[in-house]
Amino acid sequence: MLTTILIGSTLNAGPTFNTDAIATRHKVQTSSGLSIPAGMFGYMLVQRPRKATLLRLRGIAGQGEVVLRTDQPGKCIRIPIRFVAGDFGGDTFSGHLAEPIIFFIKSRKVARALTRGKDVISDMYDVSAHKADGADIVLQTGLAPSFGFVINPGRNILGDLFGVRSRPVSCLRP
Repeated sequence: MLTTILIGSTLNAGPTFNTDAIATRHKVQTSSGLSIPAGMFGYMLVQRPRKATLLRLRGIAGQGEVVLRTDQPGKCIRIPIRFVAGDFGGDTFSGHLAEPIIFFIKSRKVARALTRGKDVISDMYDVSAHKADGADIVLQTGLAPSFGFVINPGRNILGDLFGVRSRPVSCLRP
């Protein structure tokens, strides 16, 4: 499966060809409802995260999905993920549902890590709330830049042991 994933292929480009620009040139609409903007390899969505505060500690956790482009026109892949984030911004005792969290994946190295079943830890990548040139991950909604986070491909421990199973989803240019 990795050979057909856009982020793992070379697209038969010469050494002076900008394959990232070609790979992400157009916006695509996915069947899961969100669009992957031009310049991005995919997105992460956690629809119903839980937020909790315990005095100075604040955390958010939930399950969601990552949707990434492939080199096949009209096809993307969907990877189930677990997500956890936190910081020291708490001030009470509370727990409730939080707003959906959406990130855009701008770099090939983040997309490759996720397709290989590797954890993506915010300290290892450039994370920004703006579509800055050097950002690997762009925070869209639901999470402040002060939060550290981990994106873990898979739904449970079996995904960690036997590998994450991605599913194809359609994605078409609007």
